[in-house]
This record gives sequence, structure tokens and C-alpha cells, in this order.
Amino acid sequence: MRRFIYFILSLIISSAVFAAQSTIVQADGYACMNEDRTKRQTEEIALQDAKRNALEQAQTYIKSETMVKNLELQKDLINAFAEGQVKVLEILGIWDNEPPRIGDCYRITIKSEVIPNEKALKKVSDANLLDDPTAPLQVKLWTDKDEYKSGDKIKIYLKGNKPFYAIVLYKDAKGEILQLLPNPHRKDNYFNG
Repeated sequence: MRRFIYFILSLIISSAVFAAQSTIVQADGYACMNEDRTKRQTEEIALQDAKRNALEQAQTYIKSETMVKNLELQKDLINAFAEGQVKVLEILGIWDNEPPRIGDCYRITIKSEVIPNEKALKKVSDANLLDDPTAPLQVKLWTDKDEYKSGDKIKIYLKGNKPFYAIVLYKDAKGEILQLLPNPHRKDNYFNG
């Protein structure tokens, strides 16, 4: 008789979830007119700045790495990635002077709907996350085989990119549930990354 094994991993710390859900945000943009830029070009640059700010405000994946040695900062890197579609709903723009002259600046406020590019964000967020302790918590649980027969020994593998708490449950073909971890031999449900 074949038995199928199902594992339910209950994490106390939740991991990052990316959902293709749009967000309404208000963002500002800013640009100044110069000798190489017309009034219309300046307004367009301010609009692009506002769209970029709206996108970053709504959906950004951030990865940071800080290295300190002997209480002195050695390295501090922050990488941000944001990609999506910005649909402008309302625009309010104003020039410092009317009519604008060289050196005058255009300030714009937009209300927009930001629709994240789920595939691009997932691709960036999934890249080697199980080996990256700076990424959001990722946990993988697997066994040495897909199917087991009565009397087979089960090997369970559990890996996380940072410390986490977990409970591992076993559900047999009859639907009975047995808690594997923690157990009398390993009472702790804390796992190192």
C-alpha cells in the first residue's frame, strides 16, 4: 500500500508575497527649464519624475547589505528595483513664474494608479533567495522521495535563508496528523538560516 506524505509548514514569520494588485498613490515631480530645454520638455521631465516616484512609492523590491568591522562601517549597499505601469488619473502642475523663463522650475503632483509588473518583481525577488540572508524570509521543505511505502524511513530537509520558527506536520494516507518537529528529541522549533 502506498502512502503519500504531505507536509504542512507553519511559519511564525511570514515571507514576502508579491501580488499583482494596483495601488492608487499621489507623487510629486520636479524639473527646471534651461537653455537646452523647452517649456514642454521641462513639463514632460517633471511628469516622468512624478511617475517614477509613484512607482517607487507603490512597489519596490529593496536589497541591502551592510558590513561593519570593529564598530566601523565598511560597506553599505542598497539596491532598489521597481517596475510597473503608471496610469495618471489627475495632474496638478505649477510654474515658479508665468510665463516661465530659463531657470524657472515646474512642480507637478499626480494622482496615479500603479500596476506592478509581477513577473519582473518575482524574478528579482526569487534570485537565489535561499542563499541570501538579506532577502525576505524564504523556507524550503522537501523529502528524499515523492512517495513512500509502509515501513519506509522518511528523510526531511528544511532550509531557510535566515533564522525562523517552524512546525513540521506529517499527514498519512488515512488523514491522521503527527507532529514531527518539535518532538521529544528536539523540543526547539527555532531553526538557523
